[in-house]
Amino acid sequence: MRPSNDRWLTAQETAVLLDTTSADVCRLLSLGRLSGSKQKQPGRPGNGHWLIDPKSIAKEKRRTAKRTPHIARRRKPAVNGDASSPEKTLAASKSE
Repeated sequence: MRPSNDRWLTAQETAVLLDTTSADVCRLLSLGRLSGSKQKQPGRPGNGHWLIDPKSIAKEKRRTAKRTPHIARRRKPAVNGDASSPEKTLAASKSE
C-alpha cells in the first residue's frame, strides 16, 4: 500500500504504513512530528477525522529508521563457584 504524493492519508492508513496504532499517530500529530488537518464531513455527526500529509509520514519513517533499538545488557554470572547471591558472596568474603 504505497500512497501517492498528492493524497493525504487517514490516521488508520498512516498507522499501517508506520507499523503502529492510530492512537500513536494521533500522539505524533499532537507532538508535531506529523502534520495534518482535521476534516469534518458535512451532514455527518461526530468528530471528523485527521488527514495526514504524506511528506510528514516520509520524514517520520526516516526518523524512526535512524533510531537503533536499545539492547539490554545482561549481568555476568558470579565467578565464585556457589556465590550466586550477594549474601553468599559477602559471607564467603567474611569467612576468609
